Parts: sequence; C-alpha cells; structure tokens
Amino acid sequence: MLAGSVAWDRCAAGPNVGGMTHTPPATGTESVALLVTELVRLVAPRKSGLVEPDQRLVGDLGFHSLVLAELGYNLEELFSLQELSPEVAMTLERVGDVTRLIVTEVAEGRGTLPDADAVSAVFTRFGADGPAL
Repeated sequence: MLAGSVAWDRCAAGPNVGGMTHTPPATGTESVALLVTELVRLVAPRKSGLVEPDQRLVGDLGFHSLVLAELGYNLEELFSLQELSPEVAMTLERVGDVTRLIVTEVAEGRGTLPDADAVSAVFTRFGADGPAL
C-alpha cells in the first residue's frame, strides 16, 4: 500500500488511516434526518428528550398550525427549499415524512444541504448549537 493511502477495514466504523479508525462524515440522508430531528425537538411544544421518525407532529409532539408554520419556515430556510404547497404540507404527519420530503427535494435539486453557517444561524434562534454533522 502506498504511504498515506487509506485502507478500508471490514468494519462499519470507516477507513483505517495510519492505524486509526476514521468515521466518515454523515451522508446527505443522515444529515437531513439529524437536522430535521433536532429542529423538531427544539420547536415542538411537547418536549421530548428523543424524537423518533415515527412520532406524529400533531398527536405526539403537540404541534399546531402556528408551530407547524414555524417549523416549515425554518426548514425552508435551512435547506433553501421553495415554499411548500398546502397540499404537500398536509401530507406531513410524522417526523419521518418531513425527513423523506427534504431528502427528495435535495436529491432532485430543489433544495441544498446547509453549510455550518446556515445550521448555526437557524439553531441559534432557539438558543441551541446545531448538531455536529
């Protein structure tokens, strides 16, 4: 092996660089899921230590129309999304629905993954640091 090259070990942790295991950065889907989950947790009226993809925004986390609008505004800004139509917004029942929509929008070029400054700007509004990606 050439000096400085990276050897992929057969483990889930990532490549072995100079004898140290390196965890690769999160994929786009993982980044979106992490950002959506953390933003939902911060905005949710009914605070939950852990937000899961199958939790219902309205039923489980206490969202109502104003909080849903706040979440939508922040997600649109964070991921540079176009404003969602009311028809699309009405289909977003669970946290996982929101994540899937944003993954699709980003994959199809109608949104972008945010950089560290954009994450910081949105999460600072809630007095929180953005998640490490």
